[in-house]
Amino acid sequence: MKSSLNRFAALSLTALSAGCLLLSGCSQNRQAPQPQPETTAQTEPAVPEITLHAGDAPAFSAAGGFYSEPFDLTLFIPPDAAVYYTTDGSEPTADSTKYESPIHIADRSAEPNGISMKTDIAPADSDPEISAPKTAVDKITVIRAVAVDGQGTRSETVTQTYFVGFDQKAKYYSEYPIISMTVNEADLYDSETGIYVLGKTYENWRSGAEYDPDVPPYFMPANYTQHGKEWEREANLQYIADGKLALSQNVGIRIHGGATRSYPQKSFNLYARSKYGEPKLAFDFFSGTLRNAVTGNAVTEFDTLMLRNGGNDALFTRFRDKLNQALVADRQFLTQAMTPCTVFLNGEFWGHYEITEKLDADFIHAHYDIPKQNICMIKKDELEEGTDADFTEWTKLREWIRETDFSDSAAYEQLCSSVDMQGFMDYMSSEIYMNNANWGESNSAMWRASVTDQQNAYADGKWRFIMFDTEYSTGIYGQAQPNEDSFETILRQDSFLSDLFRGALKSSTFRQQFRQTFTEIADSNFAPEKVNAEIDRLEAGYHDMVIDTYN
Repeated sequence: MKSSLNRFAALSLTALSAGCLLLSGCSQNRQAPQPQPETTAQTEPAVPEITLHAGDAPAFSAAGGFYSEPFDLTLFIPPDAAVYYTTDGSEPTADSTKYESPIHIADRSAEPNGISMKTDIAPADSDPEISAPKTAVDKITVIRAVAVDGQGTRSETVTQTYFVGFDQKAKYYSEYPIISMTVNEADLYDSETGIYVLGKTYENWRSGAEYDPDVPPYFMPANYTQHGKEWEREANLQYIADGKLALSQNVGIRIHGGATRSYPQKSFNLYARSKYGEPKLAFDFFSGTLRNAVTGNAVTEFDTLMLRNGGNDALFTRFRDKLNQALVADRQFLTQAMTPCTVFLNGEFWGHYEITEKLDADFIHAHYDIPKQNICMIKKDELEEGTDADFTEWTKLREWIRETDFSDSAAYEQLCSSVDMQGFMDYMSSEIYMNNANWGESNSAMWRASVTDQQNAYADGKWRFIMFDTEYSTGIYGQAQPNEDSFETILRQDSFLSDLFRGALKSSTFRQQFRQTFTEIADSNFAPEKVNAEIDRLEAGYHDMVIDTYN
């Protein structure tokens, strides 16, 4: 078993290092390839016949999407109103540009960079290799328009996104979906209220009594490290697939992550809320691959999602977490569905992100059809979803595990009635095998249904486990090395997982089953040919998108 562990860890180091070299070995001034993708690009659109009524929103002569050539966009004005529009992502008002003649829509990529040149979005000394882009980044045209009548009454805002000439650019624009996200710039970059900048939080810390020059850049307080609804901002999200607009709606956004919040390219949480328009993100973001285990139906509605920047792997392959989770997705614990995409922020290329399921009650409901109000989730040994009574029950279970001798077969049988032990063995084997250094006391999650339902096998009251954030593993940063004893690491920690693992190992039944489980996962899920093939597939698909994101 030890040799199997070392074999995979060494394989991961070799293969992932090769992937990193392939990704980082290209010239930083490399031009994107110029293939002819399958995307359907439209030529200049014909101006349609459109009739509007008082109170209507303005209409556009061309839908958002891919166009081969520049064209003039006509906005149709409702009776007794004027139309105002913006091109910078901001919400249009009566103080915005008044529409009086067609708007020329062309490829803006050669224009000077805007938000890409901002430098107050990360600590100055966070990484000497990080700087503003050296060349112009790809740009799109985002038109947001509103009709305002003589009494000042506003219509709803209409947003359309245009990609001109992108069918002649990098192939990943046609192979992967694109998200165009537009936000009022002040909501991102204002020193007082902007969620993306160092801002007042950082300045107050630097000038205050709590300032410590030894704090690493990734732990420095900043606006972008703040949490809660106070730091949520409204944004318009447009999802473009196969060159056409597939979804457009307003959402709430927050900055997501831990230390990686200090990176220039930050992760986002997306929240569908009625106050922004729609209570759900209603779209099949995972192409039918995400299915409810009880009903068998594809999951196509979401309360929340993440746009994740790769976490600790953001400056390396950017697919480490996806690789790890995909390799063990068939085991008896939850993993997150992920889809790669390219994000444009206020019309500028913002790089590769992974559309990722977010851990919350809706996540469990989507997978197992359990009512959200009946779900308890513990994350990092703290209550994430559920009631105080749920957390009290979990705390009592942990105390009982600490105090109980599971060499007694009756005690172990009782443990099996409270915890999905096969799922636990699958989960522990996988995390230990990949040597996830940021796990156990951190980045652990488990859940249970607080109300049992005999019609649903997953609503039996047992605690089950969730894998997430696995990228701090397999040799990253020169750490998480194959010669490290990852068994000993988890056993000496102070966490629920450690308590449960130490206790269960006293049971001869558990030890025998765990040995079998670990060896099976080592020899099947992490078989060298399987791991290498998946790394090669991901590297081939992500290479150009990741290089352009680095640049």
